[in-house]
Amino acid sequence: MIDYHLHTPLCRHALGAPADYLEAARGKGLREIGFADHYPLGLLGVKPHAEVTMSPEELPQYVSEIKALAAGEKEIRVKLGAEVDYLPGKEKELARLLAREPFDYVIGSIHFMDDWDFTHPYFAARFEEADLEAVYRRYFELLWQACRSGLFDIIGHIDVIKKFGYRLPPAALEPYLQRTARILKECGLCYELNSAGRAAPAAEFYPGRRLLELCCREGVPVTLGSDAHAPDQVGRYFDEALQLLREVGYRELAVFTARQRSFIPLDGGAGKEAPSAS
Repeated sequence: MIDYHLHTPLCRHALGAPADYLEAARGKGLREIGFADHYPLGLLGVKPHAEVTMSPEELPQYVSEIKALAAGEKEIRVKLGAEVDYLPGKEKELARLLAREPFDYVIGSIHFMDDWDFTHPYFAARFEEADLEAVYRRYFELLWQACRSGLFDIIGHIDVIKKFGYRLPPAALEPYLQRTARILKECGLCYELNSAGRAAPAAEFYPGRRLLELCCREGVPVTLGSDAHAPDQVGRYFDEALQLLREVGYRELAVFTARQRSFIPLDGGAGKEAPSAS
């Protein structure tokens, strides 16, 4: 089995060395892991209120450390990824920067709406004052722009807007979910089942079951990540996550090498990678 969303202390809000995450994965019986730490916002000229990414000077260190870890490991495949914030207006600059790096995959995520880091606990109180419908509309508009940007291989924690438990009624949310599944399909993208949502106030995976069903119906590929910010979070809730994927109809998981997608069986993920059909 795989875990494609592991962090490192370089992001300023994770604990444990990469080698510790690798050993945790070994203890969980994983056969492939991917580090996807937060790409430096400083390279895009952005300085958020709280430090949540590595610095530009630390990016070469991150790349070399994960590459060295992969080269020295014989049992578990170790992939080099990055979690990259989608910031409107920065697309051309980001494309140029990403092309310089030897990433196996790039996860595109949204944490910011203008100057609001809506995923940060310190700033969650702003939900109380906001028009929730407007917040969701803005979030999904950004998400769809990210999908169409061509910058990313995987869309991360795709409905993270629900993180702190502020939700639209199902009927109001449904059009957003349906359109998201269609756009993922149109853009040839993969998304992740991110298990971290089970430990958040939302108490639900990112995405929830309804969007999983819609994406599966559209034939959108899925991968799996714990969003671990500490070694003991590697592979968390994966038994439940795999069962949910089986129930909605998935039979394989997407994996990546040098930004090329292939697939492994959902059950018995140690099998050979199959080439992508797209």
